[in-house]
Amino acid sequence: MKKDLLLLAGLAALLVSSQTQAGDWPNYLGPGYDGIVENQSLRLDWKKNPPKTSWTRNVGLGCSSFAIVDGKALTLGNKDNVDTIWCLEATTGKLIWKHEYSEPTDPKLYTGGPSATPAVDGDKVYSVSKSGKLFCLDLDTGEVLWSKDYGDDFQGKPSRWGWAASPRIHGDLLIIEMGAPDGAVMALNKNTQEVVWQAGDYRPGYTTPVIFEYDQKKAVAMFHSKELVAYNLDDADQSELFSFSWRTSYGVNSSTPHYHDGKFFLGSGYGSGYAVIDITKPEPEIIHRDRNLPLKLQTSILVDDRIIAVFGDDRMDAELISLNVDTGDVDWRYSLPGKSGNAIAVNDHLLVTTDSGHVVLGKADKNGFTELGRKSVLLGLAWAPPAFSNGHLYFRNNQGKAVCLDLSDS
Repeated sequence: MKKDLLLLAGLAALLVSSQTQAGDWPNYLGPGYDGIVENQSLRLDWKKNPPKTSWTRNVGLGCSSFAIVDGKALTLGNKDNVDTIWCLEATTGKLIWKHEYSEPTDPKLYTGGPSATPAVDGDKVYSVSKSGKLFCLDLDTGEVLWSKDYGDDFQGKPSRWGWAASPRIHGDLLIIEMGAPDGAVMALNKNTQEVVWQAGDYRPGYTTPVIFEYDQKKAVAMFHSKELVAYNLDDADQSELFSFSWRTSYGVNSSTPHYHDGKFFLGSGYGSGYAVIDITKPEPEIIHRDRNLPLKLQTSILVDDRIIAVFGDDRMDAELISLNVDTGDVDWRYSLPGKSGNAIAVNDHLLVTTDSGHVVLGKADKNGFTELGRKSVLLGLAWAPPAFSNGHLYFRNNQGKAVCLDLSDS
């Protein structure tokens, strides 16, 4: 597993800005947008030397995770119909700057508040609100460099729970899911805010764009509200490469898919479970599927040919599961507290957070998962995936309490 993580981490490093420093976690799910980092300080002897809390802070309602760059930790939250983009000292939680703007909290069967995670590229921060306010801010000062409105500027239409897809940086492009007529997905010049291209006519889902190689071409996959669609990134017309219908109750596709060797792994809740589809066929087709393994909101990681994720929903208690992408064979299952959670890989270990507010450390291989430590750090429901940077874990709950744990081995 360690060899696989090293390879993936190396590839991920090629995707991020040259100004990003080693140990940074600059956007949703880290430097490779895949929840995998290597060469990080990580304490393993939790029984003798348990994790220490570096700081806690109330950042407002929401499910936004953290971006950590150059000693700064950024996230979003909402209080009394006002959004705040927070920039905090990463290891102390002290305020560096904040940017506030009017935004409905808009609770719908949950607390409400923003769901997207900021993305940092060089000296700029990109942030999306639930109602589609897009900001580009100066990383050092919080000054607004430019802003757009998904609805007013592009005629975008949100899905039921608003916009949640975190922005994706690709070269000079800022790729966003818009849900506009002839612009389900849109790429802006990250510096000038000009529209470079737009494509598709689909309602938005809730996941971050996935960039992958397809038929020797760069492509971006969007898990829209009712389908997975891939768009050409190399050609001027950004034509659709394929689409695959994937319908769930309420149009909720919230778990980021994975590409692996001509196949895509998809997962949702509401009785849909997961499926692996073959996209090398003239029309994509399902290779294997299990409706009893749901990923309603949680993320997953791809390690070699294995998907590792915390499967579960309102009907199923959380289980950390490893399954083979090619065959669907389940390697192992490990029970966890709560109903869902998120796993990230740090070096050759896993850090797992659960919606019950627990953090679990362990070692995984194809034979099973060995738990090395567990700590309850938050009360209340916690949906946002964690972030990890320079030996520190950043975790928050929907009610707005954020915690930074010192997990460094020094």
